[in-house]
Amino acid sequence: MRNLSNIPRLSIVVPHGGDDAAFESSLASVLQHRPDGCEVIVPHDGSYDDPFDLGEEVRFVDTGSTSVLRQISEAAESAMGRFVHVVTDGHVATENWTEAALAQFEGHETGVVVPVVRDSETQRIEHAGWRTTASSACGPIGFGDKQVARKAAARIEGAFLAASFWRRDLLRSLIGTYRGTDTIEASLAFGHLTTQAGWRCVVADDSAMSVDFETEVLDYDLRIHRNHRRLQAISDHFRGGGSAGWGRGIQRLLTTTLAGGLRPSSFISGLRRMTAPLAGNAISRSVQTAGVLAVDDNPETLPMPSLHREPLRRAA
Repeated sequence: MRNLSNIPRLSIVVPHGGDDAAFESSLASVLQHRPDGCEVIVPHDGSYDDPFDLGEEVRFVDTGSTSVLRQISEAAESAMGRFVHVVTDGHVATENWTEAALAQFEGHETGVVVPVVRDSETQRIEHAGWRTTASSACGPIGFGDKQVARKAAARIEGAFLAASFWRRDLLRSLIGTYRGTDTIEASLAFGHLTTQAGWRCVVADDSAMSVDFETEVLDYDLRIHRNHRRLQAISDHFRGGGSAGWGRGIQRLLTTTLAGGLRPSSFISGLRRMTAPLAGNAISRSVQTAGVLAVDDNPETLPMPSLHREPLRRAA
């Protein structure tokens, strides 16, 4: 039998997405600031040969796949911690970054916790989770700001999987609900499913991470813009049980274009949102809703009844 004192509370998953420099930056930051009571898991496609001999500090998992989602899935299945933290290529940990995030799980309905991810040079926020807005199916919260506004944090709908904390069993139950490879699409689907299952997503203001690489993988705004048709179709799938139809298309085109200051890029993004029904059938085949762990079904969050059903009385 495994010694309970050796079971980690947290499993930190650092998938090897294919960019060695960005991956090693992420892994080095995690090991440098590694908290007590955690394990570090590195899933990879079989090509990473551990040039720094980290076998005693890191558990390597050969998934045989270049898909980051597949790597995260297999790591989550083997994770021993009650909570799983995902750190993908280019996301950099800072000192004590896990403390504030794990503290949020004291709320029994909290299923997902979001750190505040900043640009390492400007310290402007890259993302602190996402929410649906009039101009975006998946708007990064706090993007470009110095601080996360309280109202914005309260409206959070989900985490970007690339930098996120999860209850392990919830994450395991979500993995099979999305059949695809795009982590932002998965983030959107997981967020809607998490809410439907009764869980809350919370921003941990004092959990700080950063990005220090300029790559398209880390440019969330660009990736959302380029994939807005499918992202909007995913949102429609969960909010309306299918495509929202063409009726709202013109409104989406106008609001997205105006919110982007009439720039050509915002007009194109609006067109993609308007044509979301074209992706409706593909999304219906890619997403399914069954099997997600509900907050009331989680044995770790069952309320404990009081031992005393009546007020105690002082002895005479």
